[in-house]
Amino acid sequence: MRINLVTPFAEKDAVKALGARWDATRKVWYVVDVADLTPFMRWIPDMDAALQSPATGTARVKAHPQKPQPQQSQGVSTRPLIEIPHCGCNVLPWEDCEHTAVR
Repeated sequence: MRINLVTPFAEKDAVKALGARWDATRKVWYVVDVADLTPFMRWIPDMDAALQSPATGTARVKAHPQKPQPQQSQGVSTRPLIEIPHCGCNVLPWEDCEHTAVR
């Protein structure tokens, strides 16, 4: 079963490393027939709808009993995975400053 993931651009490498695939036509990352959805939980916006069987309306996969259920998403987070303290220089995030330039 295919499950589309809501993945911010900054997290594309992380979701790819876990085995997700890119659908260039729909511009979305997705997984197909994954035995354990736990690593992808942060990118599945509506877990209940994603796990519904179209014919019966019953869940096809049970959530892990020891892990807490994710709370309802309040939107897509664009926060980076790793927080890097800002040095205070007036440069764009992808540009080097005097503190981050490789010498």
